[in-house]
Amino acid sequence: MKKKFRLSNVDNFIIFGGGELLIDICNILINNKKKVVVISSNKQINKKFFSLKSSLKEFFIKNKIKFIVLKNLKNYSKWKYLINSRSVGISHSSKWIFTEREINFFENRLFNIHYSNLPSSRGGGGLTWNILTQNFYSGTTIHFIDKKIDSGFSIVNKTFSFPPNIRNSLFEMQKLSIKFQKKIINNFFQRIIDKKSFEIKKIENNFKSFYWPRLNTKKNAWINWSWNTPEIVNFINAFSHPYEGAATYFNGKVIRIHKARINNEKTTFHPFQYGLIYRVFNNKAYVASKNKGIEIDLKYLNTKKGVLGKRLSTPKNRLEKSLENIRS
Repeated sequence: MKKKFRLSNVDNFIIFGGGELLIDICNILINNKKKVVVISSNKQINKKFFSLKSSLKEFFIKNKIKFIVLKNLKNYSKWKYLINSRSVGISHSSKWIFTEREINFFENRLFNIHYSNLPSSRGGGGLTWNILTQNFYSGTTIHFIDKKIDSGFSIVNKTFSFPPNIRNSLFEMQKLSIKFQKKIINNFFQRIIDKKSFEIKKIENNFKSFYWPRLNTKKNAWINWSWNTPEIVNFINAFSHPYEGAATYFNGKVIRIHKARINNEKTTFHPFQYGLIYRVFNNKAYVASKNKGIEIDLKYLNTKKGVLGKRLSTPKNRLEKSLENIRS
């Protein structure tokens, strides 16, 4: 027999975290005359989004939405008083891990919105990991928060796939993902408001479970020119817009590359040639790599003159630090 769960008599939503879709969540709840309080970090609340053209803080002030900025959740006097029998807690792109005590405050009414599939894509890092692993399935999972990360029981499970024509573009993948997620989020909150039930499913942390940590483009996105051609191209595309781009050195300076493609001509290069620019044509630089060449726009090199025969390279210490700084 399938287990069902219903939230009744809810009029107070406490949302932890940030992110672009938090704006949609607030709009849904306000339009339905629900109370909303956002608890966020200084960094998240001041982050600006292209679609909003302002920060979350500016949006909250403009729309008279109450918000609290905290370094961590330990100062309970600043937020525990918000919780009552008609409250629901939502973790949305929150950087905080909830302790058992904090979970118990909500008495089985604290949920996490995870913008991917569970248990196959636990952790953070978003669609960058999808491009790196060439996994083009994603989705939305909403689950009860427990002591373990992205585990427990879910009440929403939706999956979609990215069409082949956008799988090399992080920006286009994110656009499609946000469009999909907005529908799921709207449906989720509307079901709560309408007092409809949800089906509870166990999130099995079995052999199909993967955990990927959060990433920082400035620290982690350094190109290793000893990788094979598809690995380098996927890596560059995985850190493309809206992020800062994959990094390497050229002419003694750090450059950021946002887009690359494989040149499929039949060519073999020796490892000593990896990273060398062997051709410049139609505003493209052709870089030698394992198996094939890589095409990148000349604009990423910040010069059009004297690039032939020059090498793109990343110092060993940069590569080592980029692995050390991956955050869980």
